[in-house]
Amino acid sequence: MKYMKAIISYDNVTRIETYPLPKAAVREAVYNAIIHCNYAALVPIQIRIHEDAVYISNDCVFPVGWTVETLMERHRSQPYNPNVANGFFRAGYVETWGRGIEKICEACKEHGVRLPEYTLHMEDIMIKFTPLMDSRKEKKQTVTLDGTLDGTLSGTLEENILSAIRKNSKVTQSQIALEIDCSERKVKRLMKSMQEKGMIERVGGRRSGEWVEK
Repeated sequence: MKYMKAIISYDNVTRIETYPLPKAAVREAVYNAIIHCNYAALVPIQIRIHEDAVYISNDCVFPVGWTVETLMERHRSQPYNPNVANGFFRAGYVETWGRGIEKICEACKEHGVRLPEYTLHMEDIMIKFTPLMDSRKEKKQTVTLDGTLDGTLSGTLEENILSAIRKNSKVTQSQIALEIDCSERKVKRLMKSMQEKGMIERVGGRRSGEWVEK
C-alpha cells in the first residue's frame, strides 16, 4: 500500500478509498510466486511497481505442455514446492488447490480493473496488473492567482465521477452531484468535457441509457 494512492470518494459524509488494485488479487499472486518459485535458480521473486502497471515475476519449472491458456482455464494444482504449499494451506492462506488464478481474475472483475496478463518464458513467469488509474487521462495542472491547482481539482472530480459510474452505470448527473458533494451544474460541465476528451460515453436514451467509461 506504500506505493498505491487510493481514489477518494464520498458517500454523504463517509470517506471511501478505492485502491488502484484489489488487495486480494495482488496477495494471491504473491502467494503463487512463493509457492511455485524455483529457488534453485537463486533468482529472487521480483515485484516492479509503475504508475500504469504492477509486475510480479518468479523463476519456475512449468509443467510440460502447459501454456498461458492452460493457466486461465480450470486446471489441477501442481505446486513446485509442495512443503511450502502445504504450509500456506495449513496457515489458511490457500483455501482450494488450483483456484489461485481464478480467484485473482474474480477479484479483478469485482474491482473493475482489467484481467491480469501472464507472460511465460523458458524459465520464468510474469503477471501484469493494470491499475484503475491507467484508464484515466493525465491532467495538466495550471496554477491560478489564488494559488489553487485547477488541474488537480478537476482531475479529482473527474476521478470521483468515474468512480460513481463504475458503481452504477445508470447513475444520473444529479445523483453524481450528491455523491461527490459538488454542484449539478459543475458535474454537467465536467461530464460534457469528459465526453469530448473520450473518457466517457452516453449510450442509449435519456431515461434508459447508461454511462460507459472508455
